[in-house]
Amino acid sequence: MKTFLQEWRAEALRILKDPGILLLFFGVQLIYPAVYPLPYRNAVLREVPIVVVDQEGSSLSRKLLRMVDATETVRITSQVPDFETARKHFIQREASGILVIPQDFTLRIRQGRTASLPLYCDASYFLVYRQVAMGVQEAAGTLSAGIEIQRLSAQGLPRRQALAARDPLPLRNVFLFNPAGGYGAYIVPAVLVLILHQTLLIGIGMLGGTQREHGHLPDSAGPVSPFARTLARILVYLPLYILHVVWFFGILFRIYAYPQRAGLWELFFFLLPFLLATICLGLSLRHLFRERVSAMMALLFTSIPILFLSGFSWPVEAIPAPLRLLSQCLPATPGIAGFLKLNHMGADFSMVRPEFLQLWAQSLAYFLLACFIAARPSYKPRPKNVHPNPRSKT
Repeated sequence: MKTFLQEWRAEALRILKDPGILLLFFGVQLIYPAVYPLPYRNAVLREVPIVVVDQEGSSLSRKLLRMVDATETVRITSQVPDFETARKHFIQREASGILVIPQDFTLRIRQGRTASLPLYCDASYFLVYRQVAMGVQEAAGTLSAGIEIQRLSAQGLPRRQALAARDPLPLRNVFLFNPAGGYGAYIVPAVLVLILHQTLLIGIGMLGGTQREHGHLPDSAGPVSPFARTLARILVYLPLYILHVVWFFGILFRIYAYPQRAGLWELFFFLLPFLLATICLGLSLRHLFRERVSAMMALLFTSIPILFLSGFSWPVEAIPAPLRLLSQCLPATPGIAGFLKLNHMGADFSMVRPEFLQLWAQSLAYFLLACFIAARPSYKPRPKNVHPNPRSKT
Protein backbone atom coordinates (compact mmCIF):
# COMPACT_ATOMS: atom_id res chain seq x y z
CA MET A 1 0.00 0.00 0.00
CA LYS A 2 2.88 2.36 0.74
CA THR A 3 4.46 1.93 -2.68
CA PHE A 4 1.00 2.21 -4.26
CA LEU A 5 0.44 5.57 -2.58
CA GLN A 6 3.94 6.67 -3.57
CA GLU A 7 3.19 5.91 -7.20
CA TRP A 8 -0.16 7.73 -6.99
CA ARG A 9 1.57 10.74 -5.44
CA ALA A 10 4.38 10.68 -8.05
CA GLU A 11 1.89 10.73 -10.94
CA ALA A 12 -0.18 13.48 -9.33
CA LEU A 13 2.95 15.58 -8.79
CA ARG A 14 3.92 15.18 -12.44
CA ILE A 15 0.60 16.76 -13.36
CA LEU A 16 0.80 19.55 -10.79
CA LYS A 17 4.38 20.47 -11.71
CA ASP A 18 3.70 20.67 -15.44
CA PRO A 19 2.05 23.96 -16.52
CA GLY A 20 1.14 22.57 -19.93
CA ILE A 21 -0.65 19.57 -18.45
CA LEU A 22 -2.44 21.78 -15.92
CA LEU A 23 -3.66 23.99 -18.74
CA LEU A 24 -4.86 20.93 -20.67
CA PHE A 25 -6.54 19.15 -17.76
CA PHE A 26 -8.06 22.21 -16.09
CA GLY A 27 -7.99 25.31 -18.28
CA VAL A 28 -9.12 23.62 -21.49
CA GLN A 29 -11.78 21.57 -19.71
CA LEU A 30 -13.27 24.63 -17.99
CA ILE A 31 -13.04 27.23 -20.75
CA TYR A 32 -13.25 25.44 -24.10
CA PRO A 33 -16.54 23.54 -23.49
CA ALA A 34 -18.12 26.75 -22.22
CA VAL A 35 -16.97 28.81 -25.23
CA TYR A 36 -17.36 26.22 -28.00
CA PRO A 37 -21.22 26.25 -28.06
CA LEU A 38 -21.47 30.06 -28.27
CA PRO A 39 -21.47 30.29 -32.11
CA TYR A 40 -24.43 27.88 -32.13
CA ARG A 41 -26.58 29.82 -29.67
CA ASN A 42 -29.06 30.76 -32.42
CA ALA A 43 -29.49 27.02 -33.01
CA VAL A 44 -31.26 27.36 -36.38
CA LEU A 45 -30.03 29.24 -39.45
CA ARG A 46 -32.61 31.85 -40.40
CA GLU A 47 -32.98 34.75 -42.83
CA VAL A 48 -30.46 33.47 -45.40
CA PRO A 49 -30.02 36.28 -47.98
CA ILE A 50 -30.99 35.67 -51.60
CA VAL A 51 -31.41 37.90 -54.67
CA VAL A 52 -34.30 37.76 -57.15
CA VAL A 53 -34.43 38.22 -60.91
CA ASP A 54 -38.11 38.89 -61.71
CA GLN A 55 -38.26 38.80 -65.50
CA GLU A 56 -42.05 39.06 -65.55
CA GLY A 57 -43.07 41.62 -62.90
CA SER A 58 -46.68 40.40 -62.70
CA SER A 59 -48.97 40.43 -59.70
CA LEU A 60 -48.58 36.65 -59.33
CA SER A 61 -44.79 36.86 -59.34
CA ARG A 62 -44.89 39.64 -56.74
CA LYS A 63 -47.19 37.47 -54.61
CA LEU A 64 -44.71 34.63 -54.81
CA LEU A 65 -41.86 36.93 -53.76
CA ARG A 66 -43.84 38.15 -50.75
CA MET A 67 -44.43 34.54 -49.71
CA VAL A 68 -40.75 33.68 -50.13
CA ASP A 69 -39.70 36.69 -48.07
CA ALA A 70 -42.25 35.78 -45.38
CA THR A 71 -40.58 32.43 -44.65
CA GLU A 72 -38.25 32.34 -41.66
CA THR A 73 -35.42 30.64 -43.55
CA VAL A 74 -35.00 33.07 -46.47
CA ARG A 75 -34.74 36.86 -46.80
CA ILE A 76 -34.82 38.68 -50.13
CA THR A 77 -32.10 41.32 -49.92
CA SER A 78 -32.41 42.80 -53.41
CA GLN A 79 -34.21 42.47 -56.73
CA VAL A 80 -31.97 42.92 -59.75
CA PRO A 81 -32.84 43.33 -63.44
CA ASP A 82 -30.68 40.55 -64.93
CA PHE A 83 -28.95 37.31 -64.01
CA GLU A 84 -25.42 38.65 -64.46
CA THR A 85 -25.97 41.26 -61.73
CA ALA A 86 -27.39 38.58 -59.44
CA ARG A 87 -24.36 36.41 -60.17
CA LYS A 88 -22.04 39.19 -59.01
CA HIS A 89 -23.95 39.44 -55.73
CA PHE A 90 -23.64 35.68 -55.36
CA ILE A 91 -19.88 35.55 -56.03
CA GLN A 92 -19.24 38.44 -53.62
CA ARG A 93 -21.06 36.46 -50.88
CA GLU A 94 -23.77 39.09 -50.60
CA ALA A 95 -26.34 36.39 -51.27
CA SER A 96 -26.46 32.60 -50.92
CA GLY A 97 -29.07 31.98 -53.60
CA ILE A 98 -30.58 33.33 -56.80
CA LEU A 99 -34.28 32.95 -57.61
CA VAL A 100 -35.30 33.56 -61.23
CA ILE A 101 -38.94 34.10 -62.25
CA PRO A 102 -39.20 33.55 -66.02
CA GLN A 103 -41.15 35.76 -68.39
CA ASP A 104 -43.83 33.15 -69.10
CA PHE A 105 -44.46 32.32 -65.43
CA THR A 106 -48.08 33.55 -65.21
CA LEU A 107 -48.92 32.53 -68.79
CA ARG A 108 -47.96 28.89 -68.26
CA ILE A 109 -49.97 28.74 -65.02
CA ARG A 110 -53.09 30.15 -66.71
CA GLN A 111 -52.72 27.63 -69.51
CA GLY A 112 -52.61 24.79 -66.96
CA ARG A 113 -49.01 23.91 -67.75
CA THR A 114 -46.07 23.47 -65.42
CA ALA A 115 -44.09 26.63 -64.69
CA SER A 116 -40.43 26.26 -63.76
CA LEU A 117 -38.69 28.37 -61.13
CA PRO A 118 -34.88 28.24 -61.52
CA LEU A 119 -33.21 28.42 -58.10
CA TYR A 120 -29.44 28.61 -57.75
CA CYS A 121 -28.12 27.65 -54.30
CA ASP A 122 -24.67 27.56 -52.73
CA ALA A 123 -24.24 23.78 -52.44
CA SER A 124 -20.68 24.14 -51.11
CA TYR A 125 -22.26 24.87 -47.71
CA PHE A 126 -24.93 22.22 -47.18
CA LEU A 127 -26.60 23.94 -44.22
CA VAL A 128 -27.12 27.14 -46.24
CA TYR A 129 -28.19 25.16 -49.30
CA ARG A 130 -30.78 23.28 -47.26
CA GLN A 131 -32.31 26.43 -45.80
CA VAL A 132 -32.54 28.27 -49.12
CA ALA A 133 -34.02 25.28 -50.95
CA MET A 134 -36.54 24.57 -48.18
CA GLY A 135 -37.67 28.19 -47.93
CA VAL A 136 -38.29 28.65 -51.64
CA GLN A 137 -39.88 25.21 -52.02
CA GLU A 138 -42.23 25.90 -49.13
CA ALA A 139 -43.38 29.20 -50.63
CA ALA A 140 -43.72 27.76 -54.15
CA GLY A 141 -45.62 24.74 -52.83
CA THR A 142 -48.04 26.95 -50.90
CA LEU A 143 -48.69 29.11 -53.98
CA SER A 144 -49.11 26.02 -56.16
CA ALA A 145 -51.59 24.51 -53.70
CA GLY A 146 -53.65 27.71 -53.63
CA ILE A 147 -53.81 27.84 -57.45
CA GLU A 148 -54.86 24.20 -57.66
CA ILE A 149 -57.56 24.58 -55.02
CA GLN A 150 -58.96 27.64 -56.83
CA ARG A 151 -59.05 25.66 -60.06
CA LEU A 152 -60.89 22.75 -58.44
CA SER A 153 -63.32 25.10 -56.71
CA ALA A 154 -64.08 26.73 -60.07
CA GLN A 155 -65.07 23.29 -61.36
CA GLY A 156 -67.75 23.05 -58.67
CA LEU A 157 -65.99 21.07 -55.93
CA PRO A 158 -66.57 22.21 -52.33
CA ARG A 159 -63.49 23.64 -50.65
CA ARG A 160 -63.05 20.63 -48.34
CA GLN A 161 -63.15 18.22 -51.29
CA ALA A 162 -60.82 20.48 -53.23
CA LEU A 163 -58.33 20.37 -50.37
CA ALA A 164 -58.58 16.57 -50.24
CA ALA A 165 -58.17 16.28 -54.00
CA ARG A 166 -55.11 18.56 -53.95
CA ASP A 167 -53.41 16.59 -51.15
CA PRO A 168 -55.08 13.19 -50.71
CA LEU A 169 -52.20 11.80 -48.61
CA PRO A 170 -50.78 14.56 -46.43
CA LEU A 171 -47.40 13.88 -44.92
CA ARG A 172 -46.76 14.84 -41.30
CA ASN A 173 -43.11 15.27 -40.38
CA VAL A 174 -42.29 14.62 -36.73
CA PHE A 175 -38.79 15.75 -35.73
CA LEU A 176 -37.45 13.32 -33.15
CA PHE A 177 -34.74 14.00 -30.55
CA ASN A 178 -34.03 17.52 -31.84
CA PRO A 179 -37.40 19.25 -32.34
CA ALA A 180 -35.93 22.68 -33.03
CA GLY A 181 -33.52 21.28 -35.62
CA GLY A 182 -30.69 23.16 -33.92
CA TYR A 183 -27.16 22.56 -35.15
CA GLY A 184 -25.67 23.12 -31.70
CA ALA A 185 -27.85 20.45 -30.08
CA TYR A 186 -26.69 18.08 -32.81
CA ILE A 187 -22.93 18.62 -32.73
CA VAL A 188 -21.94 19.90 -29.27
CA PRO A 189 -22.80 16.82 -27.10
CA ALA A 190 -20.77 14.44 -29.26
CA VAL A 191 -17.86 16.89 -29.42
CA LEU A 192 -17.84 17.14 -25.61
CA VAL A 193 -17.41 13.37 -25.35
CA LEU A 194 -14.59 13.61 -27.90
CA ILE A 195 -12.95 16.36 -25.82
CA LEU A 196 -12.86 14.02 -22.81
CA HIS A 197 -11.32 11.32 -24.99
CA GLN A 198 -8.67 13.43 -26.70
CA THR A 199 -7.52 15.53 -23.75
CA LEU A 200 -6.95 12.37 -21.74
CA LEU A 201 -4.87 10.78 -24.50
CA ILE A 202 -2.91 13.97 -25.20
CA GLY A 203 -2.23 14.72 -21.54
CA ILE A 204 -1.07 11.20 -20.68
CA GLY A 205 1.00 11.07 -23.87
CA MET A 206 2.67 14.40 -23.04
CA LEU A 207 3.61 13.16 -19.58
CA GLY A 208 5.18 10.06 -21.12
CA GLY A 209 7.07 12.16 -23.66
CA THR A 210 8.36 14.44 -20.89
CA GLN A 211 9.76 11.45 -19.00
CA ARG A 212 11.42 10.14 -22.13
CA GLU A 213 13.01 13.54 -22.72
CA HIS A 214 14.64 13.19 -19.31
CA GLY A 215 15.92 9.71 -20.21
CA HIS A 216 13.41 7.63 -18.22
CA LEU A 217 10.81 5.17 -19.29
CA PRO A 218 7.35 6.27 -18.14
CA ASP A 219 7.30 3.24 -15.80
CA SER A 220 10.60 3.73 -13.97
CA ALA A 221 9.26 4.86 -10.63
CA GLY A 222 10.02 2.69 -7.64
CA PRO A 223 9.72 -1.02 -6.74
CA VAL A 224 6.00 -1.35 -7.32
CA SER A 225 4.26 -4.07 -9.31
CA PRO A 226 3.00 -3.21 -12.82
CA PHE A 227 -0.58 -3.93 -11.72
CA ALA A 228 -0.38 -1.54 -8.75
CA ARG A 229 1.49 1.08 -10.78
CA THR A 230 -1.16 1.09 -13.53
CA LEU A 231 -4.02 1.09 -11.03
CA ALA A 232 -2.48 3.99 -9.08
CA ARG A 233 -2.22 6.07 -12.23
CA ILE A 234 -5.78 5.28 -13.22
CA LEU A 235 -6.95 6.57 -9.83
CA VAL A 236 -5.17 9.86 -10.51
CA TYR A 237 -7.02 10.62 -13.74
CA LEU A 238 -10.41 9.04 -13.04
CA PRO A 239 -11.58 11.33 -10.18
CA LEU A 240 -10.42 14.38 -12.13
CA TYR A 241 -12.43 13.45 -15.20
CA ILE A 242 -15.46 12.50 -13.16
CA LEU A 243 -15.56 16.16 -12.14
CA HIS A 244 -15.33 17.13 -15.80
CA VAL A 245 -18.31 14.88 -16.57
CA VAL A 246 -20.33 16.73 -13.93
CA TRP A 247 -19.23 20.08 -15.38
CA PHE A 248 -19.98 19.09 -18.99
CA PHE A 249 -23.27 17.26 -18.67
CA GLY A 250 -24.58 18.41 -15.32
CA ILE A 251 -23.97 22.17 -15.60
CA LEU A 252 -23.18 23.20 -19.18
CA PHE A 253 -26.09 21.22 -20.59
CA ARG A 254 -28.45 23.16 -18.35
CA ILE A 255 -26.84 26.50 -19.17
CA TYR A 256 -27.21 25.97 -22.93
CA ALA A 257 -30.55 24.10 -22.62
CA TYR A 258 -29.45 21.11 -24.67
CA PRO A 259 -31.71 18.03 -24.79
CA GLN A 260 -31.05 15.74 -21.84
CA ARG A 261 -33.29 12.70 -21.58
CA ALA A 262 -31.07 10.71 -19.24
CA GLY A 263 -30.23 11.39 -15.63
CA LEU A 264 -26.73 12.45 -14.61
CA TRP A 265 -26.19 9.24 -12.65
CA GLU A 266 -27.18 7.16 -15.66
CA LEU A 267 -24.77 9.08 -17.87
CA PHE A 268 -22.03 8.76 -15.28
CA PHE A 269 -22.61 5.00 -15.01
CA PHE A 270 -22.26 4.66 -18.79
CA LEU A 271 -19.24 6.98 -19.09
CA LEU A 272 -17.31 5.24 -16.30
CA PRO A 273 -15.98 2.41 -18.52
CA PHE A 274 -15.45 4.97 -21.28
CA LEU A 275 -13.10 6.95 -19.04
CA LEU A 276 -11.37 3.79 -17.83
CA ALA A 277 -10.82 2.54 -21.38
CA THR A 278 -9.48 5.91 -22.51
CA ILE A 279 -7.12 6.21 -19.53
CA CYS A 280 -5.75 2.70 -20.07
CA LEU A 281 -5.34 3.37 -23.78
CA GLY A 282 -3.40 6.54 -22.94
CA LEU A 283 -1.18 4.65 -20.47
CA SER A 284 -0.43 2.15 -23.23
CA LEU A 285 0.35 4.79 -25.84
CA ARG A 286 2.50 7.03 -23.64
CA HIS A 287 5.53 4.79 -24.27
CA LEU A 288 5.49 5.58 -27.98
CA PHE A 289 6.46 9.23 -27.63
CA ARG A 290 10.04 10.34 -27.14
CA GLU A 291 9.10 14.04 -26.85
CA ARG A 292 6.09 15.76 -25.35
CA VAL A 293 5.50 17.83 -28.47
CA SER A 294 5.29 14.69 -30.61
CA ALA A 295 2.49 13.37 -28.38
CA MET A 296 0.49 16.57 -28.78
CA MET A 297 0.98 16.75 -32.55
CA ALA A 298 0.19 13.09 -33.22
CA LEU A 299 -2.85 12.76 -30.95
CA LEU A 300 -4.28 16.18 -31.80
CA PHE A 301 -4.10 15.24 -35.47
CA THR A 302 -6.29 12.18 -34.84
CA SER A 303 -9.20 14.19 -33.41
CA ILE A 304 -11.03 14.80 -36.71
CA PRO A 305 -10.51 11.24 -38.04
CA ILE A 306 -11.82 9.83 -34.77
CA LEU A 307 -14.86 12.10 -35.00
CA PHE A 308 -15.65 10.80 -38.49
CA LEU A 309 -14.94 7.16 -37.60
CA SER A 310 -17.30 7.35 -34.63
CA GLY A 311 -20.23 7.41 -37.05
CA PHE A 312 -21.54 10.66 -35.64
CA SER A 313 -20.94 13.10 -38.48
CA TRP A 314 -20.95 10.51 -41.29
CA PRO A 315 -23.24 7.44 -41.42
CA VAL A 316 -21.64 4.23 -40.19
CA GLU A 317 -23.05 2.37 -43.20
CA ALA A 318 -21.05 4.61 -45.55
CA ILE A 319 -17.71 4.00 -43.79
CA PRO A 320 -15.49 1.37 -45.47
CA ALA A 321 -15.43 -1.94 -43.60
CA PRO A 322 -11.68 -1.84 -42.67
CA LEU A 323 -12.05 1.66 -41.17
CA ARG A 324 -15.24 0.63 -39.41
CA LEU A 325 -13.39 -2.31 -37.85
CA LEU A 326 -10.53 -0.02 -36.81
CA SER A 327 -12.95 2.41 -35.20
CA GLN A 328 -14.24 -0.32 -32.88
CA CYS A 329 -10.84 -0.31 -31.15
CA LEU A 330 -11.31 3.31 -30.05
CA PRO A 331 -13.29 4.09 -26.87
CA ALA A 332 -14.75 7.16 -28.60
CA THR A 333 -16.78 5.03 -31.05
CA PRO A 334 -19.00 3.16 -28.56
CA GLY A 335 -18.75 6.07 -26.12
CA ILE A 336 -20.27 8.65 -28.48
CA ALA A 337 -22.83 6.20 -29.92
CA GLY A 338 -24.07 5.06 -26.53
CA PHE A 339 -24.07 8.55 -25.07
CA LEU A 340 -26.23 9.90 -27.89
CA LYS A 341 -28.67 7.01 -27.50
CA LEU A 342 -29.04 7.64 -23.79
CA ASN A 343 -28.97 11.42 -23.74
CA HIS A 344 -30.63 12.40 -27.03
CA MET A 345 -32.91 9.48 -27.85
CA GLY A 346 -33.97 8.67 -24.30
CA ALA A 347 -33.09 5.00 -24.74
CA ASP A 348 -33.28 2.54 -21.89
CA PHE A 349 -29.98 1.37 -20.49
CA SER A 350 -30.64 -2.10 -21.89
CA MET A 351 -30.54 -0.58 -25.40
CA VAL A 352 -26.95 0.58 -24.92
CA ARG A 353 -25.79 -2.72 -23.46
CA PRO A 354 -23.64 -3.58 -26.54
CA GLU A 355 -21.73 -0.28 -26.30
CA PHE A 356 -21.50 -0.60 -22.51
CA LEU A 357 -20.04 -4.12 -22.67
CA GLN A 358 -17.71 -3.09 -25.48
CA LEU A 359 -16.31 -0.28 -23.32
CA TRP A 360 -15.72 -2.67 -20.43
CA ALA A 361 -13.98 -5.10 -22.79
CA GLN A 362 -11.76 -2.28 -24.04
CA SER A 363 -11.03 -1.24 -20.46
CA LEU A 364 -9.87 -4.75 -19.56
CA ALA A 365 -7.84 -5.20 -22.75
CA TYR A 366 -6.05 -1.85 -22.50
CA PHE A 367 -5.50 -2.31 -18.75
CA LEU A 368 -3.74 -5.63 -19.36
CA LEU A 369 -1.73 -4.05 -22.18
CA ALA A 370 -0.70 -1.16 -19.91
CA CYS A 371 0.34 -3.60 -17.18
CA PHE A 372 2.36 -5.65 -19.68
CA ILE A 373 4.17 -2.56 -20.92
CA ALA A 374 4.72 -1.34 -17.35
CA ALA A 375 6.55 -4.59 -16.58
CA ARG A 376 9.42 -3.63 -18.86
CA PRO A 377 12.66 -2.70 -17.07
CA SER A 378 13.66 0.93 -16.93
CA TYR A 379 16.89 2.30 -18.30
CA LYS A 380 19.30 4.91 -17.06
CA PRO A 381 19.35 8.38 -18.59
CA ARG A 382 22.04 8.99 -21.17
CA PRO A 383 24.43 11.82 -20.29
CA LYS A 384 23.55 14.97 -22.15
CA ASN A 385 25.90 16.78 -24.56
CA VAL A 386 28.22 13.76 -24.76
CA HIS A 387 28.94 12.68 -28.31
CA PRO A 388 31.34 9.90 -29.28
CA ASN A 389 34.50 10.95 -31.09
CA PRO A 390 34.73 8.98 -34.34
CA ARG A 391 38.55 9.47 -34.41
CA SER A 392 39.17 8.09 -30.93
CA LYS A 393 41.07 4.81 -30.73
CA THR A 394 39.55 1.74 -29.17
